[in-house]
Amino acid sequence: MATDAKQPWIRPLPERLINKIAAGEVIERPAAVVKELVENALDAEADRVDIYIEKSGSKLIKIVDNGCGIGREQIEIAFSRHATSKIYNFNDLESLASYGFRGEALPSIASVARVRMVSRPRDTDVATEIIYEGGVLQSKQPTAGPPGTTVEVENLFFNTPARRKFLKSEMTESRHISRLVTALAIGRYDIAFSYSLNNRKIFSLPAGGNLKERVSALLSPGKEFVAILGETEEVKIDGVIGLPEIAQSNRLGQYIFINGRFIYSPSLSHAFMAGYGELLPRGNYPVGALLLTVRPDEIDVNVHPSKTEIKLSREREIYNAVHRLVKDSIRRDNIIPSYQPNGAPAEKKGGDISFEPRGRYPHPKQPGVIPGPMAYTGVNKDFLKELYNPSGLKNSSLESNIVRVDKTTGEIIEEYVPGGSSPAAPPAPVPPGHTPFKAEEIVAAESDGIQLVGRFSDLYLVCKTGRSLFIVDQHAAHERVLYEETCRQVENQAVVAQHLLFPAQVELSPEQLALFEEYEALLNDSGFSAAPFGGKMINIEAMPSVLAKKSPENIIRHILDDLASLKKAGQDIKKAMAQSIACRAAIMAGDRLTDEEATGLVKQLMLCENRYTCPHGRPTFIKMSREDLDRQFGR
Repeated sequence: MATDAKQPWIRPLPERLINKIAAGEVIERPAAVVKELVENALDAEADRVDIYIEKSGSKLIKIVDNGCGIGREQIEIAFSRHATSKIYNFNDLESLASYGFRGEALPSIASVARVRMVSRPRDTDVATEIIYEGGVLQSKQPTAGPPGTTVEVENLFFNTPARRKFLKSEMTESRHISRLVTALAIGRYDIAFSYSLNNRKIFSLPAGGNLKERVSALLSPGKEFVAILGETEEVKIDGVIGLPEIAQSNRLGQYIFINGRFIYSPSLSHAFMAGYGELLPRGNYPVGALLLTVRPDEIDVNVHPSKTEIKLSREREIYNAVHRLVKDSIRRDNIIPSYQPNGAPAEKKGGDISFEPRGRYPHPKQPGVIPGPMAYTGVNKDFLKELYNPSGLKNSSLESNIVRVDKTTGEIIEEYVPGGSSPAAPPAPVPPGHTPFKAEEIVAAESDGIQLVGRFSDLYLVCKTGRSLFIVDQHAAHERVLYEETCRQVENQAVVAQHLLFPAQVELSPEQLALFEEYEALLNDSGFSAAPFGGKMINIEAMPSVLAKKSPENIIRHILDDLASLKKAGQDIKKAMAQSIACRAAIMAGDRLTDEEATGLVKQLMLCENRYTCPHGRPTFIKMSREDLDRQFGR
């Protein structure tokens, strides 16, 4: 029977091609090489791991450990596909206690790079050197070397130009490596780690410390963290979490581990954040590390070759445990204060009072007090009357059951509503059509003048012009003014800098340091004068004048976090810089302006190109006309 000449022929692929295909799954970028080699070192029971990176790993990745080593007769087998010492049969997948188990990493790396390994078991006097290039064995010979294993990976992806072409910039790849190395060092805080990038020592951490010390040293040196520990039927949790004041604008400060393995889990990350409740401003994320221990037969790590994605058979129960433990730990450490009128404990009359403050932490003028609305349960009306009608206030002719105005300060104050079970609710959003400010009204504002009527909660300015009432968010308004001015200055490289009386040395996390190196030129074009100072330190000699009164340490960390988040969201990097500076420099809730300052701010806002929203898209003011008020009151 004749065969069709066009019939495709099925045949096995060559071993080298198989390894290249496998490398495409296992080795996505240089950080994946670092992960696989360090995890091999940890599986080899090393108690010290040294990591050296050059040119984001494309030139050199070198991992040195003092683990058990590999014997001469085994070292070549280690580079065979699916050769491993970590599992022996199918049942071992149900009780994995090692990081690796597939036996794919070494042959995959060797197929797309030049790899040199020197290894010596602890019970021998001679090490073995083996070299692979593009998956082909080049040499194998005895050599001198200390106990343990050294692996050098050079010229990564030299024979797969398509993969090399799609690598990100050197700074971006270095950031991925720095985040991964930070995670590995946190997950195994019991062993010594060192990390050098481009011949610069980023960190060197000794063995024998505790999780809190390791997390603090890596994520936010000098800041306070809260240790948490708890156990349920489904999971044991050991963790360290940061106070709300060091929250970041992205999730890069969160590190979650299951059975020692660094994993990505949107569900558990959400549980981590949800435990903070309303303590975190919208768009901010907590910093810290959670180490979860789960029964091996309750998880499946054989989902993806990278082994960073896992499946949990009892994910809902574990989610609840993480959320509850984070929430309880925060309250136990008194991060959430209780309201104490006149410094004395709140007295309970006729029922319990339960507070859950919401908003930013801490209050800028009252440390330890969180501003914002409160949710009440079992509220005592006498207590509310005392809280919302403080003594010493003089009532104006505007006195009613809803609003009081202090004639001395012009402050508009919420008042207790008789017969109600809670304070008056905030005004409903203004219906469409009540805003924005129309062009002809700007002309009227300039001719009639803007008159400050009062203030509300040291955040909202109440102004009137003509027949309209305007409620201005002072932070959003100032942010818009500063943003547009800073945009112009950054674009023209004309930002006014203020030299510090004493230069400030700031220690960054490895990932923040990578961000600084990526954005150093932009920072220095935007009013900063900052440069590397050795290790993870940078030296700041000047800052934009609008930030002169701010802490250099806090500002530089927040701006780096903002730049990473805003760039990821697709925003122009110069505008992202202007937005971050404006946000950090703007007056905050609780900052009281004089009448002249308040009026001047509103006038500046009206001259802005986009006066209606802040750079984040929130409204800067709402407008209510006399006709709107008449309709509300049924006139």
